[in-house]
Amino acid sequence: MTLIGQASGTPRGDSLEKLTITYWKGGRTRTPIEALFNPTDISRSRSVEWEGPVGGLAGTVPGRRQQFLAVAPETLSVSLLFDTYESRGYTDSRVVGSLPNPGGANAFASDVTRLTDEVVALAEIDAGTGRPPVCLISWGQYAHIFTGVLVQLDQRFTMFLPDGTPVRATLECRFTEYRPPAPTQAGESLPAGAPTSRVLRRGDTLHDIAAQEYGDPGRWREIARANKITNPMRVGPGTVLTIPRLGG
Repeated sequence: MTLIGQASGTPRGDSLEKLTITYWKGGRTRTPIEALFNPTDISRSRSVEWEGPVGGLAGTVPGRRQQFLAVAPETLSVSLLFDTYESRGYTDSRVVGSLPNPGGANAFASDVTRLTDEVVALAEIDAGTGRPPVCLISWGQYAHIFTGVLVQLDQRFTMFLPDGTPVRATLECRFTEYRPPAPTQAGESLPAGAPTSRVLRRGDTLHDIAAQEYGDPGRWREIARANKITNPMRVGPGTVLTIPRLGG
């Protein structure tokens, strides 16, 4: 998707963790989308809305103060680079998702849209929820960069093969913070008090369970903390998990 330092795709020999976008669709976690190249930067923005004092030519009205209105949802912007031409033949882990070709490193790469379409699908409506899927963006030890919904996607194709096949694209993505509905709004009851338990089934993740129990996959840490789990990737099927109830 995007690269740290080297947009050319030339590996330096050092191995870096991959940026991933995990998303929930149809009530289940789908195969994470992995960055082809890691991003050079990630931008987060939040605004606070105030109603300013009533002013005039002579200045503000005496005694009138600014009034707080709301905190707008946070947004995250990231530029994702997909390049099936420069990455062909590379096997170094710095270039994620290398696309080997039978003809070797000099062979033409495949259509880049087979990778970009995975991101495009994040802007499509999930028939089960009636909204785009909730996405969790993670990067190595930075396990929870952002939880939100893709609200804007601009695609730019910048390199083509002689037959017109696109092999390089830049996707400008903007996500808006996902705020789960309150339990009463969701028609669910999550009272504070004694925790419940669940058995982890094959294919389940802590993110799945947090999404189901709390309406927010980003709260998987609540479950990990309650069960003293340090590495959620090593929790296997059959594990009995304590599900703490969150206060109102």
